[in-house]
Amino acid sequence: MKLSDVKVDTPFILLKGEPGLRKSTQALSFAEAGPQYWFSFDRKMSGILIPARKWGIDLSTIEYDDYDDWQKAALKLEQLSMNAKKYTGGIIVDSVTTMADAALRQTLKLKIGSTRASGAKAGKLVGGIAVNEIEDYNAEAGAINEMMALLKDINSFHKVPVILIAHVFETGQKPGQSTTNRRIVTAGKAPAAKIPAVCTEVIHFNLKPGVVAGSGTYVMVTENNGDDFARTSIGLPKEMEFNDQSLYRTWFKPAMDRMMETK
Repeated sequence: MKLSDVKVDTPFILLKGEPGLRKSTQALSFAEAGPQYWFSFDRKMSGILIPARKWGIDLSTIEYDDYDDWQKAALKLEQLSMNAKKYTGGIIVDSVTTMADAALRQTLKLKIGSTRASGAKAGKLVGGIAVNEIEDYNAEAGAINEMMALLKDINSFHKVPVILIAHVFETGQKPGQSTTNRRIVTAGKAPAAKIPAVCTEVIHFNLKPGVVAGSGTYVMVTENNGDDFARTSIGLPKEMEFNDQSLYRTWFKPAMDRMMETK
């Protein structure tokens, strides 16, 4: 293969930020390129109805399934690995955070089920509630690794965009830093740290406070701000103030077109 053969029209994207910053809405904007399939781990698809109608997106082109465990999602990924070409608007995981929770919940249910069948004691209890033990987090890491590998194969073979949505939380400030550090929310730190590594675009979402209380501007950034890792491989602006604007139409497609013109 030659570098001159590389195309940028099927990106592998991570949209990350605190809850409520319109990450799912901007993932939806890629439906302007064609049908989408959503792994709805957050189970709140109703939240994108208003922007879909505002942008004139045909709701019948958005397919999704709600998931509450990893096994069902893994089976769907295997199916998509054979047949995903029609999803030219992308395959979306909403969100990686709740996907990791689903994997942990699955291991806990299996463990409780097996102990009931055997009559054994059901692992560690806190306040009478069975909780995950350290080895369960290896299952979470395994599920995340498997998901990323399968999505990367789908992205490469079927030439469809993949969009991951992830929540972050503040980890405080390091000595001498004025910026606040954040990391992707999963139970284990190592799996979360690996996720951005395979993504061609990592976009961090923020809200700029307004002058008037309760007002503000929604922004997306593509360069590091402290430990808020971000990057772009297609020349997106360092900062994009979006509010009701479409990420795909306003910034992403023009950037990809420019990249293809310069090849």
